[in-house]
Amino acid sequence: MKKKAENSGNRDFIDKFCIAQEGKAKVSLILAGVVTVATIGSVCAAAIRSNSGSAAPSENMELNAAEQYLAQAAIEASEKETTETTAAPEVPVETSATESKPAKRGGLTGDHVVNASDLQSLSDEELVDAILSGSAGVIDRSDIETDQSQNEDAGHNASGGDAPAPEPDPEPEPVVSTDPEIKLPSTSFTTVEGQAFDPLADVTARTYSAENETNGISYVIKDSNGEVVSLDTAQNTVGKYSITYSYELVPESEPREIVDYELGIDISEFQGSIDWDAVRADGITFAFIRCGGRGYSKGGIYDDSRFYENVRGAKAAGIKVGVYFFSQAITPYEALEEASITLDKISGLGIDMPVVMDWETSSSYRTWDLYGQDFANVIKAFCSTIAQNGYTPCVYLNTSDINSRLGGYSGDILSRYKLWYAYPYSCYSDGSFYHEGDMIPPRSFYFEYWQYSWHGDVAGISYDTDLNIRVIGKTTVTDPANVMTATAEWEVTASPDSTTPSEEPTTPSDTTPDVTDPTDSTEPSGEPTESEGGTTDPTAEGGTDPTGEGTAT
Repeated sequence: MKKKAENSGNRDFIDKFCIAQEGKAKVSLILAGVVTVATIGSVCAAAIRSNSGSAAPSENMELNAAEQYLAQAAIEASEKETTETTAAPEVPVETSATESKPAKRGGLTGDHVVNASDLQSLSDEELVDAILSGSAGVIDRSDIETDQSQNEDAGHNASGGDAPAPEPDPEPEPVVSTDPEIKLPSTSFTTVEGQAFDPLADVTARTYSAENETNGISYVIKDSNGEVVSLDTAQNTVGKYSITYSYELVPESEPREIVDYELGIDISEFQGSIDWDAVRADGITFAFIRCGGRGYSKGGIYDDSRFYENVRGAKAAGIKVGVYFFSQAITPYEALEEASITLDKISGLGIDMPVVMDWETSSSYRTWDLYGQDFANVIKAFCSTIAQNGYTPCVYLNTSDINSRLGGYSGDILSRYKLWYAYPYSCYSDGSFYHEGDMIPPRSFYFEYWQYSWHGDVAGISYDTDLNIRVIGKTTVTDPANVMTATAEWEVTASPDSTTPSEEPTTPSDTTPDVTDPTDSTEPSGEPTESEGGTTDPTAEGGTDPTGEGTAT
């Protein structure tokens, strides 16, 4: 069809025109006018048949081809009249892996809300790439089906449930340790003057490395004026004293860490109506509140019926609020649905703390077979969507989830997002709170939030409540100059045998006057004078020596 017809010298202008265009009829010529093109086609066909000497199809194959082409062009032109009156939407060109990818599909334009069908058309890897690049946005609430009948209290499987992967060797249960101190048998001692006293008797020190250390304890004794005195002086001198004991701490071989923390809870509608003021008065400063979840069997999404009530109550009581979604996502698209629902519900609430993907599993859960990269992609889809909308993402995982399910992908996940670590200790099953000095699970990975009990007894809540701490920081005690001190009071009383005995009265005699007055014993000249009742002999026993050297008996 692309050869020009031969012997065209005897043909008229229309013959030449038609034959010249038989192999390249242009769309632009057709669009010049449907009627015009159709007429030209008819004229060309008639001329061809006339020159061939027959009304029937010519035996000349080139002329037959020209006739057929022009006839078909006329038909196509009439069809184009309606279909090309409105311009078709421009389809973005897909880019290669090495080029920048602003969009893979028409809906992935980077807007906040995107077309759900466009997202569903992507593979898991494409969708995760789109989410991480910020081009996926969120799914409109109206495009997400919900099934409130699947709102069930699934309980907890955070300790690993009956997961096939073995748990690591159990960690020691937390032990309540007390700060180092000097332990005295009494803070008040009393002894008698001259009585031997040992200030260190029964005095011990509790240190980092020993419970009852007796070596290295020193003391200083001071009197009531604050002057330092010796033990020998004090125990033989009546008075009141203070004893100050000192012990210089020697650090442990591994420095002791003191955790700076705050107490929190996590709750859902299954805790019932809550008195949040009583919760705050019980020492709780933060709460993770469930906004919704996905059914662990059928996978339908539901809302928590008390979510807004709990958020308002907690914030009014001065409790910081975080939010969690009970996730059963097994694909990145389902995780994006869950993040989209969560973002819709928390909009405008002033959330203070992280937004959590509470992912859990057990042998009866739909999430049971999710492992490795597939699991990591699900977490990325949820948490990255949360982060791109201005909130702090967090993921709730247990030891098995981290070590066995994520495996080699755990480092990537835990470096991207905060971890709420589920590891309930059995010693908190009595509902008691974490206290200063209690151990926290020693792990190679960092966690900011630790769920340590599922059986908390919290004021203002009628049902068992999950207990958590937030690890704000740790203080390491390493200073070798850290000195412990303790004080005691010591009183030394007088001995009953140390009082001065009274003088015995003298017996009157014929030569001794009844009363001797020293002022009348001499005249100014120093000579003795007579007095009634006898004379006074300066040398007589019981007399008075004018020098003051003698003593009366």
